[in-house]
Amino acid sequence: MNTPSSFSSPQTLNFETLTQQAELYYAQGQLSEAIAYCRQALTLKPNWAPTYVTQANILQAQGKVSEAINLYYRAIELNPDLSQAHINLGTMFYRQGKLEEAIASYHKAIQLQPEMAAAYWNLAKVWQQMGKSDEAIASRQKALELNPNLGGVEFNLSQGYILAKEGKLESAIAIWQAAIKLKPDLAEAYGQIGILLRNQGKFSEAIQNLKKALEIQPDYAIAHQHLCGIIRDTNDYKTAREVVNKYYQKCQQTDPIMTRIYMISTYQVSGLNEIAKDQFFELETKLKEDIDIVKKTLELKSLYGNFLFSVPYLRDNIEANSHVYKLVAQAYTELVLKPNSNHHQQFSNFEISQSRKLKIGFISNHFCRHSVGWCSLDIIRELGNLNAETYLYSTERLKIDDQTHRFSQASTKLYIPKKYPQGVADVQEIIGEIQQDKVDILIDLDSLSLPINGKIFYHKPAPICISWLGFDAPYISSDNYFLCDWNTHPHDRDKYYVEKLIRMEDSFVAVSGFERIETSKANLRKSQRIGLDQIVYLCLAPGRKFNQDLVNAQIDILKQVPNSILVYKALGDVEVFQSAYHQACKTKGVSIHRIKFMPRFSTEEEHRSIYSLADILLDSYPYNGGTHTLEALWFNLPVVTHVGEQFLSRMGYSFLESLDIRLGVSWSWEEYINWGVKLGQNSNLRQEYIDSLVKSKDSENLAPLWNSKKFAQDLYAVIEKLLIDDQEIMSQTSSFRKIKKEISA
Repeated sequence: MNTPSSFSSPQTLNFETLTQQAELYYAQGQLSEAIAYCRQALTLKPNWAPTYVTQANILQAQGKVSEAINLYYRAIELNPDLSQAHINLGTMFYRQGKLEEAIASYHKAIQLQPEMAAAYWNLAKVWQQMGKSDEAIASRQKALELNPNLGGVEFNLSQGYILAKEGKLESAIAIWQAAIKLKPDLAEAYGQIGILLRNQGKFSEAIQNLKKALEIQPDYAIAHQHLCGIIRDTNDYKTAREVVNKYYQKCQQTDPIMTRIYMISTYQVSGLNEIAKDQFFELETKLKEDIDIVKKTLELKSLYGNFLFSVPYLRDNIEANSHVYKLVAQAYTELVLKPNSNHHQQFSNFEISQSRKLKIGFISNHFCRHSVGWCSLDIIRELGNLNAETYLYSTERLKIDDQTHRFSQASTKLYIPKKYPQGVADVQEIIGEIQQDKVDILIDLDSLSLPINGKIFYHKPAPICISWLGFDAPYISSDNYFLCDWNTHPHDRDKYYVEKLIRMEDSFVAVSGFERIETSKANLRKSQRIGLDQIVYLCLAPGRKFNQDLVNAQIDILKQVPNSILVYKALGDVEVFQSAYHQACKTKGVSIHRIKFMPRFSTEEEHRSIYSLADILLDSYPYNGGTHTLEALWFNLPVVTHVGEQFLSRMGYSFLESLDIRLGVSWSWEEYINWGVKLGQNSNLRQEYIDSLVKSKDSENLAPLWNSKKFAQDLYAVIEKLLIDDQEIMSQTSSFRKIKKEISA
């Protein structure tokens, strides 16, 4: 036997030293020598439990598991409090698949030695094997608290991603923090912690972690993106532009697509759409030249969910817009949606009957105080009064408020997901719930503005799927539909879409009205130091809808209407708004004091009092006001709207057509200015407009725009027809397949 110089001959050692020497040989992989030392130790001290543990360790290394178990039991018999024997015995049981016995052994080891990290670590493996992931996470987390070195940096990083994907955000953060203890300059861990904290709404902590990640790794693109997003969404627009400029500077070469997308978004929300437009055209040109430059799934998701979202704010050209929508959406569908989809669902035949209630589902993140919420609640309530059950499914973290309670009362069911991995609901969880409820028709209230809804629709979890209301169509499936009207989508518009267009008879939406805090015009104007004899124009275009053409047209109106002012109130960078208006005033010779900027109000009811302050609402273009325009019309405020080509530039026109009002409708900036001037100068014309708005709410002859009951009835009829037509197609297809099979046979 070759004995290392640090080892001594067994004849010269006592039983404890012999056992230690056996351990050293075992560690070196010299198992025969290790066994010899154990036997010598047991000759000197037959009842020494630690030696039996060492000998058992050697035997299990030789694959002699049963013999090792016997020796561990012998050690425990001699010393029941020997924790190492219990933990090693548990490991033997785990190797044999005796998981309950393994758990009992690990628990005994922990009972004897609560600080034994290895026991918790091994116990986590057993729980994982049994499919009890929560227990596994708790045990692993405890082990890492006791000994952060157990997993190592790479293990902690990978485990953090797994936990985050499962929606276990606190556990993911804890394990990434353990990785940082092992490697303090680990930018990836700081970055991922920052992302999860952002998803939890802990913006201050998220910013700290993201900034730390960027200190370590200045070109860390994902950290830049989330830092930009947080600061942009907290309305610190100047800082957001500084942050996105830094991202562009550091990562433009390595991350050309995402840097441009973030530049576009950040400058849009600020109100700097001219700068955003330059970036948009550059990126659009590259995509049209070669869509294959998009290599990453993340880039495709962002192009679909963010880049396409920016299009209608920047350009009113339905042919060009449709082209870029189809280009990006097709790549997104092929490379993101299709690989993860069981796209073709099979549905049993459906029969329309008076005894069978239609099950109508709605997916949205806005069953709350939001434009989509204000415009859909009345219709959902009215559908529930028909022969229908309504099911609501929240698809992102829902901001629950009093409007949510109204939705819950108006529906058969409001489902809020249990898990929100990475801030959005699990698609399969939502789909499973929809299919379990056996929904007949599913309506998406957000469309392209919420990409998770597109993922759900691509799976087609209901026989009929319709996008409606929140944005333009999603461009993902010709099997689905988009709800509109003849004014938003004239006869020639179908060719520009992927989804089939369904046109409502009157308008694509209807509301039963809005509530506000009532105040007199005199008191409101007095509080704002505005004279009762002044003509007050109102603009509510937020940063994304703000542009120089709009500003110039409005200042041209002021110039021609003496004693008039413009009140501007919207979300965006006030300094940007002020600069644009003041520059236009200077150029056109109008006093800057005729522009009044008002702060936003904390509630919608307070905000709506502003319609009493004004005489005329000047609508935005190329993206018209939606809810704001509806509110103005409801509170009898004349509106001037610019009609364009695309859906979102024709909303104001659609509203006025459904009220049978032609006043204020313009097809060019010149007409827009003329209508603004006419309505400002001619009080009789303005009163005629107001009288028409008042008349439209006459209960005896209620206009379609205010008649949510009629809209619900019309929509119900559309749904019935779609279901019947769908069943006929399915029946014909089934018959064709049967005949084909018989012929083949």
